Amino acid sequence: MRKSYLLIIALICFTGYIFAQNSIGGIPPSFNQLTENRAYIDVKIVPQPDMQKIAIEDDIDAKSGQLYKIGRSIPVNFDMNNSGTWTNLPEGGKIWRLKISCNAAQGLVVYYNNFYIPRQGKLFLYNEDKTQVIGAFTSDNNTDNGIFATEMTEGQTVTLEYVQPSRSIEKAIINISDIGYIYRDTHFLFKQLRAFGDAETCHPNINCSPEGDNWQDEKKGVARILLTAGGSQGWCSGTLINNTAQDCKKYFLTADHCGEGATTTELNSWIFYFNYEAATCTTPANQPSFKTMVGATLKANGGNGGASGSDFFLVELKTASFPTGLVPYFNGWNRSTSATAGGVSIHHPAGDIKKISTFNGTPVSSTWGSAAGSHWRVTWSATTNGTGVTEGGSSGSPLFDNNGRIIGDLTGGGSYCSATTQPDYYGKFSYSWQSNGSTSATQLKPWLDPSGTNATTLDGILSPCTTTNNPPVANFSANSTSIIEGGSVIFTDLSTNTPTSWSWSFTGGTPSTSSLQNPTITYNTAGTYSVSLTATNTYGSDIETKASYIVVSPQGTATCDTLTNFTGTPTVYGVQSPQSGYLSGNNSYGDKSKAEYFATYAPYTKIDKVFVYFGVAKGGSSNITFNILNQSAAKPGSVVATATVSLTTIKANVTANLPTEIDFSPDVTIPGPFYFEVVLPTTAGDTLAIITNTDGDGTANTGWEKWSDNSWYEYSS
Repeated sequence: MRKSYLLIIALICFTGYIFAQNSIGGIPPSFNQLTENRAYIDVKIVPQPDMQKIAIEDDIDAKSGQLYKIGRSIPVNFDMNNSGTWTNLPEGGKIWRLKISCNAAQGLVVYYNNFYIPRQGKLFLYNEDKTQVIGAFTSDNNTDNGIFATEMTEGQTVTLEYVQPSRSIEKAIINISDIGYIYRDTHFLFKQLRAFGDAETCHPNINCSPEGDNWQDEKKGVARILLTAGGSQGWCSGTLINNTAQDCKKYFLTADHCGEGATTTELNSWIFYFNYEAATCTTPANQPSFKTMVGATLKANGGNGGASGSDFFLVELKTASFPTGLVPYFNGWNRSTSATAGGVSIHHPAGDIKKISTFNGTPVSSTWGSAAGSHWRVTWSATTNGTGVTEGGSSGSPLFDNNGRIIGDLTGGGSYCSATTQPDYYGKFSYSWQSNGSTSATQLKPWLDPSGTNATTLDGILSPCTTTNNPPVANFSANSTSIIEGGSVIFTDLSTNTPTSWSWSFTGGTPSTSSLQNPTITYNTAGTYSVSLTATNTYGSDIETKASYIVVSPQGTATCDTLTNFTGTPTVYGVQSPQSGYLSGNNSYGDKSKAEYFATYAPYTKIDKVFVYFGVAKGGSSNITFNILNQSAAKPGSVVATATVSLTTIKANVTANLPTEIDFSPDVTIPGPFYFEVVLPTTAGDTLAIITNTDGDGTANTGWEKWSDNSWYEYSS
């Protein structure tokens, strides 16, 4: 073997983010070698709950009408005054970090009783080895009551990192009241396995054909819930549900035994996961993306946790608007006391990705607990891709008739993949309508038929849904509210009541006005700008103005996404003979350049900057050329973009142990899989060597070099 594996340490700066929970993405500043402070970080050790006691409690089968528990809440009292470590950043601003650890936890959930992020502030959370990052959470995540929760992080340790910009004078409030100790059913979130969770293998995925073909609207309303009730965490399922006013009220139906004992504070921390599903019938190797909403308000319930009545639990989601990219479906319902043959249930067994179970017979009127005739008994049918049943975590899921209308929600039953003919029991929608009690707190009717139409059935509707003779209620969102000069923002109309025309005003934007429903606007000058939308239909207009909504930062302040995960020991290797030079730079073989291959870049579309660590820089008369290359015949191809940096600057960076910044201006549109090339100097006395990694560490071969014959070779050759 002629050379060791090359790995250029490069940070590629992009426009765009990946996120799950409502957040803007990005990289915590402490991950950047430019800013990382390795000083002491405050660590809080949270005592492990009594697992022996928990094991005894969990012997109660989750399908017997009790919540299928996966975690317990541990009360704490951590805030920015009594916990955490502040660190100043070299480029200005500072970060507050707090590490929380609880022995043997599979995952941790952080619950806040006072949560406030100022404008331009950012909060990240990440696990111990930094393979899972959630956030950044911003002022858009603030709630009216200060109660919030962040989604589960892997393992027994989570670090919170709040970023306070240098210009900020407003203080964040991060008060942590509880830590959710998750002790089972989490590997589907974190490990790259064929199956994500503990769901049995007989369930067809929702997008299997033919099982899911006719249920593509209904599935959009169904969500998984990570809930807290009575101090315990658990998985349940449920659905958005339509009402006769069709006014987009975010009513969500699940089971009473899921929410039994949940306090107002606990309800405010429920996390609803939408679109958590495989794209096809095949379970993917990696966890699918999803959208979340946090918090709910109880409207009505009935069934005493499933012991009597129909076991329903109706809440209203508290998040002001649905996440960008989520088009929810408000499922319809049928409150008839008689059933027809055929239908499905859509659910998240064991908290796994969305599944579908099919029945061909007619549901039978039955009883669960002490209330006669409160439930439908259903037996599942075999289908092309399996026999869907139910499990813990399916509780609360909707039962649909063959017209796609809800007729019940799951209480429990005896079906398993090993017992597919055993029945399951769904609380009747007709019983929940007004038979659990005499008040609005025990009935569905006052909430789902607010004007008293006495409708027996109601079809589902996609959001935004329509109302009668009402003007629009203007609203909108942006795919990003913090961008760099020259960047663009995609605005999405969220107005309800079906507007027919739109009039936008963009201070500082190009163009400054638009009549498109979802315009794309470019901002060329740094500053903070307001956006207004006037939405109009036949019945009138409404205007929504969001002041100081778009923050445009100067060039050079982009967030960096690290595409190369450096492994091995950082090293500069020399050829055997001292006079022969450096393997990762100038040497007697006459290498002309070195390049690093990047195959994965979605969802990013542009390259802003690259940072490279050089280990050797000598001479000083040359300007060093850096290129972005496309791919041709599985090798580096032609030049797409070029930038130069003086060798003098690189030498200074090497002396200061800093990377060299290569700024591509304008930003480079990514041509697909691409290569970043460092062209080596040819002037006598001018020498460069790139920091690389140890030989034979198992790193995938992404290094390339151009030999003296002008041909490209993989570094392993």
